[in-house]
Amino acid sequence: MAASPARARIRSKRPPLELNVFGPTRALTETAWLVDRVGKNRRFELGSEPLLTLLERYVEPGRDHTPEWQSFWHGRYGRNHFELYPKLNWFGGAEPVEAGAVDSWVALSAGEPELELREPVPAQPFDLSRAEVVPDWALELEAPEPEFASVSQRKYCPRWKAPRPVSVVRYDGAEWVRQPLIDCAGAIAPDALDRLSVLARPPATPEPELPLPLEPDEDAPRGEWLPKVKLLHPRVIWAVEKIAEAFPNRSIFIMSGYRRDAHGSYHQKGRALDLYVAGVDNADLFRFCRTLNDVGCGFYPNNKFVHVDVRPFGTHRVAWVDISEPGQASQYVTSWPGVFGGELSATSAE
Repeated sequence: MAASPARARIRSKRPPLELNVFGPTRALTETAWLVDRVGKNRRFELGSEPLLTLLERYVEPGRDHTPEWQSFWHGRYGRNHFELYPKLNWFGGAEPVEAGAVDSWVALSAGEPELELREPVPAQPFDLSRAEVVPDWALELEAPEPEFASVSQRKYCPRWKAPRPVSVVRYDGAEWVRQPLIDCAGAIAPDALDRLSVLARPPATPEPELPLPLEPDEDAPRGEWLPKVKLLHPRVIWAVEKIAEAFPNRSIFIMSGYRRDAHGSYHQKGRALDLYVAGVDNADLFRFCRTLNDVGCGFYPNNKFVHVDVRPFGTHRVAWVDISEPGQASQYVTSWPGVFGGELSATSAE
């Protein structure tokens, strides 16, 4: 039986078959899956592959990212073990050489060496594609712009593996933060670096708004993100997380962090914190700090804090004891009852 003209017109006006709740079928593109899963309230995160050389310190803050040549430089045959005069005897115990007698193969010059003046070589643009070291933002290098920021669906984190929130308090108790410092994969948690950097700012510094801007302030001095606010090194967040895991359910108080005028100190570099853990003896905190590799630990019996800083690869474990009173000059000792028995160096200060 043939269909009536009215039914034919109704069928022709029907929209195409809808495959999802977003409307008509869309063309298959590279981002079609993203649009589909966003509507299903799925969580996503930016992939770190395009910027891995710049973000690896944040993705894996507890891992050593030092290149092989730099490991060699700080290792057994590096600058720390360099000797200007090698302990070698080229004459092999033979008869002493008379004054003025020089072998023909030894070229000596009594005069001053002549310096050859060369024209300065023009600076070449920095090629990030051939770089082996993580670029330092202080060198004013521009970050590479990826063609497309990769996005991946966030993996499910089981409750037993999810990091616990950590309570970090500023010295005056007026500001604090309670949140996980790392995510399920061990990377720096979102906003953790900003919040702890704000808590570690010098005294009498106004509290900036969070989150911090994406780029440093133009009016801030070199190395600071905002005036008197410097971003902490990612390994400082890792060290605080390790302390929180060793002493769970305890608040961590930051007594001192960034110091603009502390020349030559790790506080000026954003690599050090003076802190204490509520309800924990500083001696116990100092002993645990000494178990962390490439970390400097300072014990101050007459103060309320323990100094914790993160150092370059190859530094190993550095510790000291300062028995000075608050406001006095440092006075180091090589031993302290109940803490250690003199196996540390009193000159290994911050």
